Amino acid sequence: MKKKLLILLSIMLLTPVALLARSADDIVSEFRDSKHAQYVNVGRGMLRLARIFTPEAADAARGITSIRVLDLSDCKDGVRNKFRKRVKDLRDDLSYEEMVTSNKDSEQSLVLMRSDGTYVSEIVVVQTSNTSDAIVVIRGNISLDDVERITRDGSYYPIQ
Repeated sequence: MKKKLLILLSIMLLTPVALLARSADDIVSEFRDSKHAQYVNVGRGMLRLARIFTPEAADAARGITSIRVLDLSDCKDGVRNKFRKRVKDLRDDLSYEEMVTSNKDSEQSLVLMRSDGTYVSEIVVVQTSNTSDAIVVIRGNISLDDVERITRDGSYYPIQ
C-alpha cells in the first residue's frame, strides 16, 4: 500500500513539472512546419563529412552529434511573437543555464546550455530582432573546453 501511495504521489508531483518543462527541440518541432519557416537538421553523418573538409573545426566540433537550425524570418508576425514567448518560457526553464545575453538596439541574442558538469549535452543559440528570428540547437557530448569556441565562432553554426 505504501509503495502504491508513493508512486501515485510521485506521479502527481512530477507530471506538472514535466508538462512545464519544454526543451529547445520542442520549440523547433512546433515551429518548423510553419508557413515560410526554414528548417535544417544536420545529422551525425553530415557532420562527419564536414569534419573531413574543415579540419580546423574538427577538434572543437568532435562532440557534436546534431545541429538543428530554424529560421522564422519570413513568417508572419503572429508566428514570430509566439516563438518569442516560447523562447522566454525556455529561458525560465531551470534545466538550462544562461551563458550569454545580448541586447543591441532591437536585436537580442541568447545562448543557453544544458550540462552534467563534465560535458555539455545541449547548446541553444537564439537570435531575435524586428525582422528575423532564429534558433540553433547543438546537441552532443561537448567538452566544456570546446563550448566557448563553438558559441563564439560563427563558422560552427549557420546563423550569420
